[in-house]
Amino acid sequence: MAGLTIGVEVGGTFTDWVAAEGGRVVRSGKVLSSPKNPETAVLAALNQAVAQLSDIAVLAHGSTVATNVVVEKKGALVALLTTEGFRDVLLIQRQSKNRLFDLFYRQPEPLVTRDRILEVIEKTAPSGVRRRALQTNGVIERLGRLIAETGVESVAISFIHAYANANHEEAVADLVKQTFPDIYVTCSSEVLPQFREYERTSTTVLTAYTKPIVDKYISGLEEQLQQADFHGQFLVMQANGGMIPAFKVREHAARMILSGPAAGVLGAIHVSGAAGLSNILTFDMGGTSTDVCLVTDGLPQITTEYKISGLPLQLPMLDIVTVGAGGGSIAAADKGGILGVGPQSAGADPGPACYGRGGTAFTVTDANLLLGRIRPHRFFGAKMILDVDAAQGGLDQLAGSIGLSNMDTAEGVIRLANVTMAQAMRLVSVERGFDPRDYAIVAYGGCGPLHAALLAEELSVGQVLVPRDPGILSAHGLLIVDTKQDFVLTRITPVDRLKLEDLKNVFADLDQKAIDELKGYGFQESDIRLGHALDLRYIGQAYELTLDADDFYMGNIPIDGLSDRFRALHRRNYGHATGEPVEVVNYRVSAVVPTAIQEMYWPQEASKEPIFETGRLYLNGTWVDANFYDRMSLPVHYQIEGPAVVEEDTATTYIPPGWVGKVDTGANLLLTRGAS
Repeated sequence: MAGLTIGVEVGGTFTDWVAAEGGRVVRSGKVLSSPKNPETAVLAALNQAVAQLSDIAVLAHGSTVATNVVVEKKGALVALLTTEGFRDVLLIQRQSKNRLFDLFYRQPEPLVTRDRILEVIEKTAPSGVRRRALQTNGVIERLGRLIAETGVESVAISFIHAYANANHEEAVADLVKQTFPDIYVTCSSEVLPQFREYERTSTTVLTAYTKPIVDKYISGLEEQLQQADFHGQFLVMQANGGMIPAFKVREHAARMILSGPAAGVLGAIHVSGAAGLSNILTFDMGGTSTDVCLVTDGLPQITTEYKISGLPLQLPMLDIVTVGAGGGSIAAADKGGILGVGPQSAGADPGPACYGRGGTAFTVTDANLLLGRIRPHRFFGAKMILDVDAAQGGLDQLAGSIGLSNMDTAEGVIRLANVTMAQAMRLVSVERGFDPRDYAIVAYGGCGPLHAALLAEELSVGQVLVPRDPGILSAHGLLIVDTKQDFVLTRITPVDRLKLEDLKNVFADLDQKAIDELKGYGFQESDIRLGHALDLRYIGQAYELTLDADDFYMGNIPIDGLSDRFRALHRRNYGHATGEPVEVVNYRVSAVVPTAIQEMYWPQEASKEPIFETGRLYLNGTWVDANFYDRMSLPVHYQIEGPAVVEEDTATTYIPPGWVGKVDTGANLLLTRGAS
């Protein structure tokens, strides 16, 4: 289909957009987000991008809607139907503690209270054999009373061992849909046909909790797009690093959690790969939070053990760690007069004090402004003039409450924010067994380039890559993302008893399910690429490692080589391996349809003389002179010695003393420590 492809990513503070045609970026921009009505910002971005929405062939969308629903506890009222005797699975949870030495630690509250959990008589064995017949007598009556008394909007159904035989769940789901057609229904066998009842039930409830809000958001946005004469393809980003048609995301609402950050990681991989960097730490610092991810040999880390607000979401996701440190993070003193930064954020409305929109709290952005790293007349491409006096008023109050000078307080705010973000980077690298010194940081988001070099110093990282227009890299990433859906099935079998025929049969069933699903999206079977993986563990272990299984499935490697491959992976991840017997736990299939846009090109301008002005920066207790460069004027191979600042419409890059910035042939700004 001829026309524009537009990526729109909704963040907590700004909504970013990039428009491309034939793989070439034609224009881009940002608008302020509207947290209460995010679709308003999406439409504002599209109206800024095109004269008429009929010119758009593909709209690729990433959003914080599903994430915010869970974090802010603003989801639907959910009822849970579960097997008799398992009513308290969500309440018991696991014995693990997020804060080991906190004597007052409490497990996170489930999204379903006990009075909204109903037991159903049924029992299925792990083999799939029905041990106790399903009895639905009274279930509908009890659920009807619950809906009438509490206003339940969404029903989650999670029966024990439904991953092995979904008949009971499907029968009850059909009954609920027939009786209560306006109630949303979610089955664990559809969301996560995988063993471990707590994680499966939690994931099912999270999906049921977010489904009504996501459905209303997507359907409302679709309706407004159609009214505005949009007739193109509408795709939504998932946390697994792939797209899904918007009409389908309503069924898989929880897959939309971390939608925007996942697009940013894909964008970072794309630009760093073109720059010759395959080992990177992605660093996405926006207005509300910071997201980091480790990428080794061009491949991001994947996890199925993600938690949001302490609750398991056991879907395949990019291993992104999020912390509450962004440009809008609020700096405040606690009762003891100790300075802290975040996780509370001023967001987009009212925003930092310097936005001049009524906010009075002193934030990280206010600190960067008063330290000279952001110039008030150059912020956001001069589309927003910052209020220095308002920022100064917030600093006066904060400094007085902690007993420090104004400028020491401002520097302290930056240091504390950097410490929080460095901890997140260590979590995805050092605590995963990877040395951050072997990686380069790719900095993006509206605030990432301001802090990246300082974080690199903290982690002893020698290189920082700042792509062109870093503030909209997540929207850029949306344009080059494949359509992708993941499928899983639990079948526990010792490797020494596993036959190639058995493995092929299980994968064949999953393959057909994947093909049918993506054909339902409108794709041809010939366009679909299937990847196969296995979750394995030592017999008796509690958790598994995921191993690529394509070579075994195709017969390129004998099936008895699985144990050796698993042991090698175990040794790499944990530093040791044993000769204990190994078992297969889960079969996984990823179905992918490659995007039509494989490469993205920014318009290249002829090299010219750099444009810069002289200003002042506050560094380590004193004001120093520094140059402020217009990034769009920098020719290829041009070098800048720190301290210096590079300004562009979507972000500002700070180059500290001892660092050198150089423009590469891809228009990236590569910062190198100690270079000359």
